[in-house]
Amino acid sequence: MGILKFNVIELVNVLIVLGLSLVLLRKRDVVTLLFVLFVCGTFHFSFAVIALTTNDASSLLIDLHNEGGGLLARLSTLILLVIVFSLLGRHAYETYVSGRAGEKKDIVFALLVMGGLLLGYLLNYRTGDLLQLKNIVSIETMFVLVMLGYLATATGVPSLQPGKVYAWGLVGLLILGFIDGIALYEVLTRHAWASFLESSGAIVYRAASVLFNPNLYAFWASLVYLGCAYGMQAYKQYQWMFLLGMVLVATAIYLSGSRSAGYLLMALLFLPPVLIRERLQWLPLLVLLLTMLSIYSGVACLDYASWQEIALLGERFIAAPIHLVNYIFQYIGIPAEVVVLKEIAVSIEGRFVGEYSDAGWLVLHQDVGWTGLGAVILGGSLLVVRGIGAYLAHPSPASVYALVLLLYCLITGFVTRLQIFPVWLFIGLVLIICMGYWRQLLTAPDKVVR
Repeated sequence: MGILKFNVIELVNVLIVLGLSLVLLRKRDVVTLLFVLFVCGTFHFSFAVIALTTNDASSLLIDLHNEGGGLLARLSTLILLVIVFSLLGRHAYETYVSGRAGEKKDIVFALLVMGGLLLGYLLNYRTGDLLQLKNIVSIETMFVLVMLGYLATATGVPSLQPGKVYAWGLVGLLILGFIDGIALYEVLTRHAWASFLESSGAIVYRAASVLFNPNLYAFWASLVYLGCAYGMQAYKQYQWMFLLGMVLVATAIYLSGSRSAGYLLMALLFLPPVLIRERLQWLPLLVLLLTMLSIYSGVACLDYASWQEIALLGERFIAAPIHLVNYIFQYIGIPAEVVVLKEIAVSIEGRFVGEYSDAGWLVLHQDVGWTGLGAVILGGSLLVVRGIGAYLAHPSPASVYALVLLLYCLITGFVTRLQIFPVWLFIGLVLIICMGYWRQLLTAPDKVVR
């Protein structure tokens, strides 16, 4: 297909961009702009869904993944990003000229981090390496987004009214059901792009739905899951709606087969009940576990060959801790009772070894060295300190889930490339929400939604 060519299915991107542009013609407030960015990132690769319906789905999907989309997909999304960034920039400028000194200090610090990244890139410049340049541009763009969004929300982080929460919640449930339906179709029809042969002879099919890649699908789903978990606390009259949302999102994580995303989410969901000490805080963790176990148990009992691919995904989740422990024992020289399967070693080492490793922090170090990586680590550490400070000042569900969201984004960098689109876009949006909330909490706590 090539970057300068396009496939007719990429017209889907043009339609999505046109639809979001119509939204911007009616409303251009900060919340709408952030919403448009999230929708853009979510459906950027949705054109690949059409490929699932073709006679030669596997071949077309492989071509799409090798190229990452053609001219129409890239150009239409780029135009929308430029428009939204420009509108955010106008909001940011209007608030900056009358902003508080603390905000200016934050922006100066962000600029220093970006400067450290640029310096690290120059010190580690690789001639002709376009991927290195693309990685740096992505991370720098994420910081630009965070700065613009942080300034644009200086007047406060708006909260949705209960009526709007209900309306948007119902729409969200329909979208989640649609996305899950596509994922289920991928696995049941064996059209999933991400498939591989296990040592046992079974073929594993991992769904990507509209997110193009199973790990990206699981990352996106984990962020949505945390949003639903917080929604249960903030809007108690609609707990049933957010509970259903968590069930649908847990189903998405299961179908993605992303064990790293699933277990990272489970681990971080221990924080809310520990930090808040309310019985209800255990519910998000229990919903995630029970949903995934119920799916596995249900399909494992069925005597239908077409459903065994779904059961196989559950078996991989269940066996993952044992495989990880055995791999670690083997790596450090301790004899393991079970031989580490080849695909397990490839899965683990593929994230940290080689030029195209999946570990975003490792890739960042390769691109900018310790100079740039140190600058980003310093920035992330200060955000963690701010998040902890906000929790200590006001130990509310909002404070806890803001901290959990930040930690998820930081830790996922060990298993996911932060530099790819739309991962950096989603992380930028999370940082805007968290930083805006912390600022409002520490300066005007009486106006913050708990």
